Amino acid sequence: MTEKRPHLNIIESRFLELDALRGLAALLVVLFHFTINSNSSLLGWEFRYGATGVDIFFIISGFVIFLTISRVKKWPDFIVSRFARLYPAFWCCLLLTTMVMMLFEPETVSLQRLLANTTMMPIFFNQENMDQSYWTLLVELIFYFWIFVLLVTGNIRNIVSAGFVFTAFIIAFHAFSPLYAGFHEFAARKIELLNHFPLFFSGILFYLVRNGNDVRKNAALILFCLVSACYLHNQGGRSQYHVTPYEHYAILTFFHVIFALAIFGKLSFLNNAPLLFLGKISYCLYLIHQYVGLRLLAVLTDIWQVNIYLSLVITVAAVTAIAWLINKFVEIPANLLIRNWYKNRNQKGSPARAGEIAMQ
Repeated sequence: MTEKRPHLNIIESRFLELDALRGLAALLVVLFHFTINSNSSLLGWEFRYGATGVDIFFIISGFVIFLTISRVKKWPDFIVSRFARLYPAFWCCLLLTTMVMMLFEPETVSLQRLLANTTMMPIFFNQENMDQSYWTLLVELIFYFWIFVLLVTGNIRNIVSAGFVFTAFIIAFHAFSPLYAGFHEFAARKIELLNHFPLFFSGILFYLVRNGNDVRKNAALILFCLVSACYLHNQGGRSQYHVTPYEHYAILTFFHVIFALAIFGKLSFLNNAPLLFLGKISYCLYLIHQYVGLRLLAVLTDIWQVNIYLSLVITVAAVTAIAWLINKFVEIPANLLIRNWYKNRNQKGSPARAGEIAMQ
Protein backbone atom coordinates (compact mmCIF):
# COMPACT_ATOMS: atom_id res chain seq x y z
CA MET A 1 0.00 0.00 0.00
CA THR A 2 1.34 3.42 -0.92
CA GLU A 3 1.39 5.86 1.97
CA LYS A 4 0.73 9.57 1.61
CA ARG A 5 3.70 11.72 2.51
CA PRO A 6 3.56 14.71 4.85
CA HIS A 7 2.81 17.99 3.09
CA LEU A 8 6.29 19.46 2.98
CA ASN A 9 8.30 21.64 0.66
CA ILE A 10 11.12 19.16 0.23
CA ILE A 11 14.52 20.76 0.01
CA GLU A 12 16.33 19.07 -2.83
CA SER A 13 19.64 20.94 -2.69
CA ARG A 14 22.53 19.29 -0.93
CA PHE A 15 22.89 20.58 2.61
CA LEU A 16 26.67 20.82 2.69
CA GLU A 17 26.75 22.13 6.25
CA LEU A 18 25.33 18.77 7.29
CA ASP A 19 28.33 16.96 5.80
CA ALA A 20 30.68 19.41 7.51
CA LEU A 21 28.97 18.82 10.86
CA ARG A 22 29.28 15.06 10.32
CA GLY A 23 32.97 15.54 9.76
CA LEU A 24 33.36 17.60 12.93
CA ALA A 25 31.38 15.05 14.95
CA ALA A 26 33.57 12.22 13.67
CA LEU A 27 36.69 14.21 14.56
CA LEU A 28 35.39 14.86 18.09
CA VAL A 29 34.75 11.16 18.69
CA VAL A 30 38.11 10.09 17.24
CA LEU A 31 40.04 12.57 19.39
CA PHE A 32 38.07 11.47 22.44
CA HIS A 33 38.93 7.79 22.05
CA PHE A 34 42.56 8.48 21.15
CA THR A 35 43.28 10.76 24.13
CA ILE A 36 41.63 9.00 27.09
CA ASN A 37 42.81 6.25 29.46
CA SER A 38 46.50 5.33 29.07
CA ASN A 39 47.04 7.82 26.27
CA SER A 40 45.98 10.67 28.56
CA SER A 41 48.92 9.81 30.81
CA LEU A 42 51.32 10.13 27.89
CA LEU A 43 49.72 13.33 26.66
CA GLY A 44 49.11 14.95 30.03
CA TRP A 45 45.57 15.84 28.91
CA GLU A 46 42.46 14.24 27.46
CA PHE A 47 39.69 15.44 25.19
CA ARG A 48 36.80 14.06 27.21
CA TYR A 49 34.28 16.47 25.64
CA GLY A 50 34.56 14.45 22.45
CA ALA A 51 32.28 11.86 24.08
CA THR A 52 29.39 14.17 23.17
CA GLY A 53 30.17 13.99 19.45
CA VAL A 54 27.57 11.23 19.08
CA ASP A 55 24.92 13.78 20.08
CA ILE A 56 25.55 15.59 16.78
CA PHE A 57 25.20 12.33 14.87
CA PHE A 58 21.83 11.69 16.51
CA ILE A 59 20.53 15.17 15.64
CA ILE A 60 21.72 14.72 12.05
CA SER A 61 20.01 11.33 11.84
CA GLY A 62 16.72 12.91 12.84
CA PHE A 63 17.21 15.67 10.29
CA VAL A 64 18.01 13.43 7.34
CA ILE A 65 15.22 10.96 8.03
CA PHE A 66 12.83 13.28 6.17
CA LEU A 67 15.21 13.26 3.22
CA THR A 68 14.51 9.53 3.13
CA ILE A 69 10.81 9.25 3.91
CA SER A 70 9.97 12.12 1.56
CA ARG A 71 11.30 10.10 -1.36
CA VAL A 72 10.06 6.61 -0.59
CA LYS A 73 6.78 5.41 -2.07
CA LYS A 74 6.17 2.42 0.18
CA TRP A 75 7.67 1.01 3.35
CA PRO A 76 9.95 -1.58 1.67
CA ASP A 77 11.73 1.37 0.01
CA PHE A 78 12.61 2.63 3.47
CA ILE A 79 13.90 -0.76 4.62
CA VAL A 80 16.09 -1.18 1.55
CA SER A 81 17.46 2.36 1.76
CA ARG A 82 18.48 1.97 5.40
CA PHE A 83 19.97 -1.49 4.80
CA ALA A 84 22.03 -0.24 1.85
CA ARG A 85 23.20 2.77 3.78
CA LEU A 86 24.23 0.97 6.95
CA TYR A 87 25.11 -2.68 6.53
CA PRO A 88 27.65 -3.18 3.69
CA ALA A 89 30.18 -0.71 5.12
CA PHE A 90 29.52 -2.00 8.62
CA TRP A 91 30.16 -5.61 7.65
CA CYS A 92 33.43 -4.63 5.99
CA CYS A 93 34.59 -2.67 9.05
CA LEU A 94 33.42 -5.46 11.35
CA LEU A 95 35.44 -8.01 9.39
CA LEU A 96 38.56 -5.86 9.49
CA THR A 97 38.13 -5.17 13.20
CA THR A 98 37.66 -8.88 13.89
CA MET A 99 40.85 -9.70 11.99
CA VAL A 100 42.81 -7.19 14.06
CA MET A 101 41.18 -8.53 17.23
CA MET A 102 42.27 -12.06 16.32
CA LEU A 103 45.86 -10.83 16.19
CA PHE A 104 45.78 -9.11 19.57
CA GLU A 105 43.00 -10.79 21.55
CA PRO A 106 42.12 -14.09 19.86
CA GLU A 107 40.53 -15.41 23.05
CA THR A 108 37.80 -12.74 22.80
CA VAL A 109 36.74 -13.75 19.29
CA SER A 110 34.06 -16.39 18.80
CA LEU A 111 31.73 -17.32 15.99
CA GLN A 112 28.73 -16.56 18.19
CA ARG A 113 30.01 -13.08 18.98
CA LEU A 114 30.84 -12.35 15.35
CA LEU A 115 27.47 -13.55 14.04
CA ALA A 116 25.62 -11.59 16.72
CA ASN A 117 27.56 -8.47 15.74
CA THR A 118 26.59 -8.80 12.09
CA THR A 119 23.04 -7.91 13.12
CA MET A 120 24.16 -4.62 14.79
CA MET A 121 22.24 -5.78 17.87
CA PRO A 122 24.52 -8.24 19.70
CA ILE A 123 23.16 -7.16 23.10
CA PHE A 124 19.93 -9.00 22.24
CA PHE A 125 22.00 -12.18 21.85
CA ASN A 126 23.91 -11.59 25.11
CA GLN A 127 27.10 -10.81 23.20
CA GLU A 128 29.39 -7.78 23.39
CA ASN A 129 30.12 -5.42 20.51
CA MET A 130 33.34 -6.23 18.67
CA ASP A 131 34.08 -2.50 18.80
CA GLN A 132 32.62 -0.44 21.64
CA SER A 133 31.74 2.36 19.22
CA TYR A 134 29.10 0.11 17.69
CA TRP A 135 26.65 0.79 20.54
CA THR A 136 25.23 3.79 18.65
CA LEU A 137 24.24 1.61 15.69
CA LEU A 138 21.50 -0.12 17.67
CA VAL A 139 20.25 3.27 18.83
CA GLU A 140 19.96 4.26 15.16
CA LEU A 141 18.24 0.98 14.23
CA ILE A 142 15.61 1.36 16.93
CA PHE A 143 14.98 4.94 15.81
CA TYR A 144 14.51 3.67 12.25
CA PHE A 145 12.11 1.05 13.59
CA TRP A 146 10.10 3.84 15.21
CA ILE A 147 9.95 5.60 11.81
CA PHE A 148 9.06 2.30 10.14
CA VAL A 149 6.09 1.84 12.47
CA LEU A 150 4.84 5.33 11.61
CA LEU A 151 5.19 4.54 7.90
CA VAL A 152 3.39 1.19 8.06
CA THR A 153 0.55 2.55 10.18
CA GLY A 154 0.11 5.61 7.98
CA ASN A 155 1.00 7.98 10.82
CA ILE A 156 4.11 9.54 9.33
CA ARG A 157 2.10 12.73 8.79
CA ASN A 158 1.70 12.83 12.58
CA ILE A 159 5.40 12.48 13.27
CA VAL A 160 5.60 15.66 15.36
CA SER A 161 2.75 14.60 17.63
CA ALA A 162 4.20 11.08 17.86
CA GLY A 163 7.63 12.49 18.69
CA PHE A 164 6.23 14.73 21.41
CA VAL A 165 4.24 11.88 22.97
CA PHE A 166 7.21 9.51 22.84
CA THR A 167 9.54 12.11 24.39
CA ALA A 168 7.01 12.77 27.16
CA PHE A 169 6.73 9.02 27.72
CA ILE A 170 10.53 8.71 27.99
CA ILE A 171 10.70 11.52 30.55
CA ALA A 172 7.97 9.85 32.60
CA PHE A 173 9.64 6.45 32.21
CA HIS A 174 12.84 7.79 33.79
CA ALA A 175 11.13 10.06 36.32
CA PHE A 176 9.18 7.19 37.87
CA SER A 177 12.00 4.66 37.62
CA PRO A 178 12.15 4.00 41.41
CA LEU A 179 8.81 2.23 41.03
CA TYR A 180 10.37 -0.36 38.69
CA ALA A 181 14.12 -0.01 39.20
CA GLY A 182 15.03 -3.45 37.83
CA PHE A 183 12.98 -3.09 34.65
CA HIS A 184 14.21 0.48 34.18
CA GLU A 185 17.84 -0.60 34.32
CA PHE A 186 17.15 -3.46 31.92
CA ALA A 187 15.22 -1.35 29.39
CA ALA A 188 17.63 1.61 29.49
CA ARG A 189 20.53 -0.77 28.80
CA LYS A 190 18.84 -2.80 26.05
CA ILE A 191 17.00 0.05 24.32
CA GLU A 192 19.36 3.01 24.53
CA LEU A 193 17.13 5.11 22.29
CA LEU A 194 15.27 5.78 25.56
CA ASN A 195 18.31 7.83 26.61
CA HIS A 196 18.77 9.75 23.35
CA PHE A 197 15.47 10.10 21.46
CA PRO A 198 15.03 13.87 22.12
CA LEU A 199 18.13 14.50 19.99
CA PHE A 200 16.63 12.62 17.03
CA PHE A 201 13.38 14.53 17.55
CA SER A 202 15.35 17.81 17.55
CA GLY A 203 16.74 16.86 14.14
CA ILE A 204 13.26 16.17 12.78
CA LEU A 205 12.05 19.54 14.05
CA PHE A 206 15.07 21.38 12.66
CA TYR A 207 14.23 19.93 9.25
CA LEU A 208 10.65 21.19 9.51
CA VAL A 209 11.81 24.64 10.63
CA ARG A 210 14.21 24.82 7.70
CA ASN A 211 11.30 23.99 5.40
CA GLY A 212 9.17 26.69 6.99
CA ASN A 213 6.64 24.32 8.59
CA ASP A 214 4.99 25.74 11.77
CA VAL A 215 8.20 27.54 12.67
CA ARG A 216 7.13 28.95 16.06
CA LYS A 217 5.55 25.71 17.23
CA ASN A 218 8.45 23.56 16.09
CA ALA A 219 11.02 26.00 17.51
CA ALA A 220 9.28 25.73 20.88
CA LEU A 221 9.38 21.94 20.59
CA ILE A 222 13.12 22.11 19.84
CA LEU A 223 13.55 23.90 23.16
CA PHE A 224 11.49 21.14 24.78
CA CYS A 225 13.81 18.55 23.21
CA LEU A 226 16.88 20.39 24.46
CA VAL A 227 15.55 20.47 28.02
CA SER A 228 14.59 16.80 27.74
CA ALA A 229 18.06 15.85 26.46
CA CYS A 230 19.62 17.72 29.39
CA TYR A 231 17.36 15.86 31.81
CA LEU A 232 18.47 12.53 30.33
CA HIS A 233 22.16 13.23 30.98
CA ASN A 234 22.30 10.98 34.04
CA GLN A 235 19.48 8.64 33.08
CA GLY A 236 21.59 6.13 31.15
CA GLY A 237 23.43 8.14 28.53
CA ARG A 238 27.15 7.43 28.25
CA SER A 239 28.35 11.04 28.29
CA GLN A 240 27.63 11.11 32.03
CA TYR A 241 30.82 9.12 32.60
CA HIS A 242 33.02 11.75 30.94
CA VAL A 243 31.46 15.20 31.39
CA THR A 244 29.60 16.81 34.26
CA PRO A 245 25.87 17.56 33.96
CA TYR A 246 26.43 21.31 33.53
CA GLU A 247 29.17 20.73 30.96
CA HIS A 248 26.81 18.50 29.01
CA TYR A 249 23.97 21.03 29.29
CA ALA A 250 26.24 23.71 27.84
CA ILE A 251 27.47 21.42 25.05
CA LEU A 252 23.94 20.31 24.11
CA THR A 253 22.84 23.94 24.01
CA PHE A 254 25.85 24.80 21.85
CA PHE A 255 25.05 21.95 19.45
CA HIS A 256 21.45 23.15 19.10
CA VAL A 257 22.59 26.72 18.47
CA ILE A 258 25.09 25.49 15.88
CA PHE A 259 22.39 23.46 14.14
CA ALA A 260 20.04 26.46 14.16
CA LEU A 261 22.75 28.60 12.57
CA ALA A 262 23.38 25.86 10.00
CA ILE A 263 19.76 25.58 8.84
CA PHE A 264 19.60 29.34 8.36
CA GLY A 265 22.73 29.35 6.23
CA LYS A 266 25.04 31.00 8.75
CA LEU A 267 27.72 28.29 8.73
CA SER A 268 28.61 28.19 5.06
CA PHE A 269 32.24 28.82 6.03
CA LEU A 270 32.31 25.19 7.19
CA ASN A 271 31.88 24.04 3.62
CA ASN A 272 35.57 23.49 3.03
CA ALA A 273 37.27 20.50 1.45
CA PRO A 274 38.76 18.90 4.62
CA LEU A 275 35.51 18.94 6.60
CA LEU A 276 33.42 17.81 3.62
CA PHE A 277 35.88 14.97 3.05
CA LEU A 278 35.60 13.94 6.71
CA GLY A 279 31.83 14.15 6.42
CA LYS A 280 31.88 11.89 3.38
CA ILE A 281 33.87 9.17 5.15
CA SER A 282 32.47 9.83 8.65
CA TYR A 283 30.44 6.62 8.88
CA CYS A 284 33.38 4.40 7.93
CA LEU A 285 35.74 6.45 10.09
CA TYR A 286 33.45 6.05 13.07
CA LEU A 287 33.19 2.29 12.51
CA ILE A 288 36.88 1.61 12.10
CA HIS A 289 38.69 4.09 14.32
CA GLN A 290 38.34 2.81 17.89
CA TYR A 291 39.60 -0.75 18.17
CA VAL A 292 41.88 -0.70 15.13
CA GLY A 293 43.15 2.79 15.88
CA LEU A 294 43.83 2.14 19.54
CA ARG A 295 45.73 -1.05 18.72
CA LEU A 296 47.89 0.85 16.25
CA LEU A 297 48.48 3.58 18.83
CA ALA A 298 49.52 0.99 21.39
CA VAL A 299 51.98 -0.63 18.99
CA LEU A 300 53.52 2.74 18.12
CA THR A 301 53.84 4.02 21.68
CA ASP A 302 54.36 0.87 23.75
CA ILE A 303 56.37 -1.36 21.42
CA TRP A 304 58.10 1.01 19.01
CA GLN A 305 58.40 3.84 21.58
CA VAL A 306 57.25 6.48 19.10
CA ASN A 307 56.42 9.91 20.50
CA ILE A 308 52.72 10.09 21.44
CA TYR A 309 52.00 13.14 19.28
CA LEU A 310 53.65 11.60 16.23
CA SER A 311 51.79 8.38 17.00
CA LEU A 312 48.50 10.27 17.05
CA VAL A 313 49.22 11.84 13.67
CA ILE A 314 50.17 8.47 12.16
CA THR A 315 47.13 6.72 13.64
CA VAL A 316 44.63 9.40 12.59
CA ALA A 317 46.11 9.35 9.09
CA ALA A 318 45.95 5.54 8.97
CA VAL A 319 42.32 5.18 10.09
CA THR A 320 41.32 8.05 7.81
CA ALA A 321 42.96 6.30 4.86
CA ILE A 322 41.27 3.00 5.73
CA ALA A 323 37.90 4.75 6.07
CA TRP A 324 38.39 6.42 2.68
CA LEU A 325 39.21 3.10 1.03
CA ILE A 326 36.14 1.43 2.52
CA ASN A 327 33.97 4.37 1.52
CA LYS A 328 35.30 4.34 -2.04
CA PHE A 329 35.41 0.62 -2.72
CA VAL A 330 32.67 -0.77 -0.46
CA GLU A 331 30.22 1.78 0.95
CA ILE A 332 29.44 3.75 -2.23
CA PRO A 333 29.51 0.82 -4.72
CA ALA A 334 27.42 -1.44 -2.47
CA ASN A 335 24.94 1.36 -1.85
CA LEU A 336 24.52 1.92 -5.59
CA LEU A 337 24.41 -1.80 -6.34
CA ILE A 338 21.60 -2.45 -3.87
CA ARG A 339 19.71 0.68 -4.92
CA ASN A 340 19.90 -0.20 -8.61
CA TRP A 341 18.96 -3.84 -7.97
CA TYR A 342 15.90 -2.77 -6.02
CA LYS A 343 14.97 -0.12 -8.59
CA ASN A 344 15.25 -2.59 -11.49
CA ARG A 345 13.29 -5.18 -9.55
CA ASN A 346 10.46 -2.71 -9.05
CA GLN A 347 10.53 -1.64 -12.68
CA LYS A 348 10.17 -5.22 -13.84
CA GLY A 349 7.34 -5.91 -11.42
CA SER A 350 5.42 -2.64 -11.60
CA PRO A 351 6.93 0.21 -13.64
CA ALA A 352 4.25 2.67 -12.58
CA ARG A 353 5.21 2.31 -8.93
CA ALA A 354 8.98 2.27 -9.42
CA GLY A 355 10.95 5.19 -8.12
CA GLU A 356 14.35 6.01 -6.84
CA ILE A 357 14.62 5.61 -3.10
CA ALA A 358 16.51 7.92 -0.82
CA MET A 359 20.06 6.94 0.05
CA GLN A 360 20.95 9.83 2.33
